Amino acid sequence: MKIYFFIGTTAELIRIAPIIKELKKRNIEYKLITSGQVGINFKDLKGYIGDIKPDIAFKEKERKSSPFNFFLWAIRTFFVALIILEREFRKIDKRKVYFVICGDPVSTSIGALVAFLNGLRIVHIESGDLSFNLLEPFPEEICRNINLMFANILFPPGKWAYDNLRSINKPKINTHYNTSLECFKWAINKKRSIPSGLKNKKYYILILHRQEHIFFRKNWSKQTLSRVLSHADPDMTCVLFNYAATVEIVRSIENKPKNILIMPPVSYPEFLSIIKKSQFIATDGATNQYEAYLIGKPCLILRDFTEQIEGLDKNVVLYKSNEETLKEFMSNYNRLTTRTVTTNIKPSKIIVDSLVKLF
Repeated sequence: MKIYFFIGTTAELIRIAPIIKELKKRNIEYKLITSGQVGINFKDLKGYIGDIKPDIAFKEKERKSSPFNFFLWAIRTFFVALIILEREFRKIDKRKVYFVICGDPVSTSIGALVAFLNGLRIVHIESGDLSFNLLEPFPEEICRNINLMFANILFPPGKWAYDNLRSINKPKINTHYNTSLECFKWAINKKRSIPSGLKNKKYYILILHRQEHIFFRKNWSKQTLSRVLSHADPDMTCVLFNYAATVEIVRSIENKPKNILIMPPVSYPEFLSIIKKSQFIATDGATNQYEAYLIGKPCLILRDFTEQIEGLDKNVVLYKSNEETLKEFMSNYNRLTTRTVTTNIKPSKIIVDSLVKLF
């Protein structure tokens, strides 16, 4: 049995790292392919998984991009991958290969289509998390449906996701939690000090970076960011992560508070440490929603639809473009704190056990 992983983001690396660790433990051969969608921070997980690097790496997309340039990158990467991976798979017994894709990034669908055209068995990790709205998250909700169409084996991360797949006649194995749980448990216990600018301060985290928001709904993004900044406690520092387009929108807001700290990229353990000591997090990222759920941190999801239900109606509130919902969250976020999730379940072990059995 041989396993290929096809990933394009650090978030995907966090999800597959526990699986790779389990494969290493069992001496099962694997190869890692990176699409180049974004730069992947392998060093973030060196303490967890060791020193790994891609066996096949496609050219990385330019960091300063636009929807049009992103489209050109996707088309180029698909055809380059089709040629290069056809040579790779030509010399192996395809009956002994699993091709693993994860979640919903655009590059995941590129990998799924290339694997399908090469006649490989495709394994989809994190299946069934659906928003049921093709425009949010965009284009990820479309990509996830494409991935479900091409995949042969599905691993939903919970009962809700599993139930969403009931009409699909393919092997479905419930992992009960997202595989990122295992990386989270490692990273949250790493001793990392928060940046000096935040010590002895009350602060909250603000993240708005999804392209359907900052590129296609700029007015909505500006209004949403303005609402968060104006309704948050003025004595708290706003930690704004440095996404260039988001920072530009924030700078255009009039009468914004002065206590905004623009935070450069940090490692995964450092990021979790910053979340853990914050008052709350306001974000449009579903991955951040899951992290807040695991920590038990109050979280306002700056979206109209979300593909994950973890934490909803507990520590997580869905904004739905409703200012009253936002104001209610700001006034009562302290009441939403929940306990950190604890479990002995290892999704990676469920996945590897299942693949061995199916093999």
